[in-house]
Amino acid sequence: MVLGQHGFARTTTNRIAERAGVSIGTLYRYFPTAEALVEAVVHRMWARELELFEARAAELSAQPLDRIVGSLIDSLVAQMARQRVLYMRWYGEASHLGRLELGLEMTNRAIDLVEGWIRAHERSVRDGHARNLRFAADLVVKTTMAVVRTAARDYPEQVESGELARELTVMITRYLTG
Repeated sequence: MVLGQHGFARTTTNRIAERAGVSIGTLYRYFPTAEALVEAVVHRMWARELELFEARAAELSAQPLDRIVGSLIDSLVAQMARQRVLYMRWYGEASHLGRLELGLEMTNRAIDLVEGWIRAHERSVRDGHARNLRFAADLVVKTTMAVVRTAARDYPEQVESGELARELTVMITRYLTG
């Protein structure tokens, strides 16, 4: 992908049009600026992350809490690893791009799912969280996403080896179950 290869700052609409096999005019019809195109890529990245939560919702709801946490983290880390260069570029160069309200909407949908899973396992959740499951779910989703996204840039070896997913699963599970 052009963005991963050249970075956001050095990616031009000409390079993108050439790689896509379309004219520059066609590209501008759909994306009036290079920033609009980059935002579309970022939104697609966010949507793929949300899909990981939604695609396994029914299957995971019957699992123990530690397996739910581990499965989601494994899925998010694997998604990031498949597009590590793009994540690395986005987080390092263009994390300010993207319509914040769209990102928050997707994050809230993920939080809704996690809150439901935590509620289903309320007996194993430590007392403090039982009073505010929404906050616990919010913290789990946002912490996990932040760690996974920055790991693309900061921890490539730990991503490859599976260490990141294992350690993050332990951290989040201990947070919930205390």
